[in-house]
Amino acid sequence: MNEGGLLIPAAEMTTQIVRAEDGATIEVRIYRQAADPTAPVLVCMPAMGTRGATYVPFAEALARAGFQVVVGELRGQGTSSVRVGRGTCYGYHEIVTRDYPALFHAVEANFPSAPRYLFGHSLGGQLGALYLGQQPTVAAGAILVGAPSCHYRSWPFPRNLGILGGAHLALGIGRLVGYFPGRRIGVLGDDSTQLMRDFATQVRTGSYRVPSSALDLESGLAKVRMPVLAVAVEGDSMATARGVQTLGGKLANASVTHWNLLLDTTNRNPHYDWIRDNAVLIERIRAFVDTNS
Repeated sequence: MNEGGLLIPAAEMTTQIVRAEDGATIEVRIYRQAADPTAPVLVCMPAMGTRGATYVPFAEALARAGFQVVVGELRGQGTSSVRVGRGTCYGYHEIVTRDYPALFHAVEANFPSAPRYLFGHSLGGQLGALYLGQQPTVAAGAILVGAPSCHYRSWPFPRNLGILGGAHLALGIGRLVGYFPGRRIGVLGDDSTQLMRDFATQVRTGSYRVPSSALDLESGLAKVRMPVLAVAVEGDSMATARGVQTLGGKLANASVTHWNLLLDTTNRNPHYDWIRDNAVLIERIRAFVDTNS
């Protein structure tokens, strides 16, 4: 790719197994700029029920733009060794206190001289922000795309009641079946009932004081002091601008920049379409990273 008149060589892609302290593993994709090991690295974390492989087109575009990239995985999804089924138990606590630390430790080992930025989509951004609240020095900044506080009041009436009811219906199904069978019913992926309980609690209360964790994850958000780019996607009914602003407001001591991304109006699902329709977003990320380097 020709960037600013310079030819950027193709990035090298490898995979690596990352192991959390409880033994759970994921296989991550690593895009490395061999010609510039100090190039910023974006640590990409997916949305709820979404495989890391979904983000490959975006990761490849970032690599062509000169970034280094690590594509992670949420527990229970994609390459995760945790196979969701009856009795599988994990929630926000395990992901925030075990999986994110293991991933960022691996990123630091692979890119010791590169600034690290969390890139979180939807739930991946929410849990990433909670992790940064516990470990506020592990990243130089954060980019959160379609990552809202899921409090039901973030949606207009009557959709807000549908969100509230839907979250608790999903929890009820999870309790009945022993896990949330998202693939079977055509709603995202399979997930732990405990994770659905944490999600439903945040939808109902607006707080990240979640049942799976004894930590006060909500208060930890105020410890984040880094620059944050909070992106709301125009027309995204799964992550409203109000919800994105609400999560940004919880980062009370961070330098939060809010930005609205307008995609081609022919796109069908703005919550995900930016993964391929990514040129404008990557340009904005470049400006954000360059400003805060």
